Amino acid sequence: MAEKEFFKSLTKNQIAKKRLINLENILDVINLKEDEHAVFEEFIPKGFESSRKFMKHGPEVKPKRFYSVEQTLEDRRTPVQLREFAFDNIKKNIYCSYTLLPLGRDKRKRKICLSECLEGARIYAYSHQNCDEKIKLKVYRDSKRVRIDGAESVIELPSRTTGTNPIQFKLTSVPIIDNNEKYKIALNLGSDHSCPSKRFNIRYRYTEDKEGSGIFNFCAHEIAGYLGLIDKEWEDHKNIIPLQMSQFAIPSQLTVDYYLRLENNILIKDSSTKDGIRKMNAAEKEIALWTLVKKYGHDKTFFSKQSRDGNLRDYKWR
Repeated sequence: MAEKEFFKSLTKNQIAKKRLINLENILDVINLKEDEHAVFEEFIPKGFESSRKFMKHGPEVKPKRFYSVEQTLEDRRTPVQLREFAFDNIKKNIYCSYTLLPLGRDKRKRKICLSECLEGARIYAYSHQNCDEKIKLKVYRDSKRVRIDGAESVIELPSRTTGTNPIQFKLTSVPIIDNNEKYKIALNLGSDHSCPSKRFNIRYRYTEDKEGSGIFNFCAHEIAGYLGLIDKEWEDHKNIIPLQMSQFAIPSQLTVDYYLRLENNILIKDSSTKDGIRKMNAAEKEIALWTLVKKYGHDKTFFSKQSRDGNLRDYKWR
């Protein structure tokens, strides 16, 4: 199945036809013109056999950990505040994700890649910029347990490929009520979604790993669905809690522009390919995004401000 035009990036050959510009720093790609491209050396860290191994076992950014509800109530910082502190205090740029530890029965660590946050924002924007394909959802918010366990929401998303049925799944442990339980509920966010990128993301422990193999990887579909839920709760109930307690980093337009340059203006030297070049892989894009965060900080990169960026639904993706 072919990708819909909104989600397409240029092929390796299309990028190579652009005028070659010599750049020393990956951050300089933001200044490339549409008809320019740059080539970089591979930059997967030593010690990892492949891009996939790095994305599964690489270093993580770890917003403050909580091991009891009492600790969350003593701290009372929202997820966005915890992310801001963690992102603004990273010491390097070699990370594969940021992670959270839940407090519920499901003890699997929650893992969120910046590239998935970008792709989730792209699906969300597509649903608003395409009149025929919208995010559809229903929030089940009437149970007495919602105050303690959070709400559930059944979501339907447009697919990124042509001729493919919409994607359906359920989000669980969604914080929608302003009470002391919201901090715990937000950490326990989960879903029953199982797309190929999640289904085949099998992770075996390295012998030196301190944690188990069980990890919940959030993907772009779940992030886009949660963004749609934020909209619906605000439109129907003027409820800001899902936004306040969101675990997903929302990119600025600057970060989107940078990400699109990585996709459409950058090639990587690779002696294993026939012509010695390839497009960036997932690990290199993730490292490049953390490099942007380290340089410019949380607010300029993964905090959307309407006065600066416009509305997330109207971001320019092409």
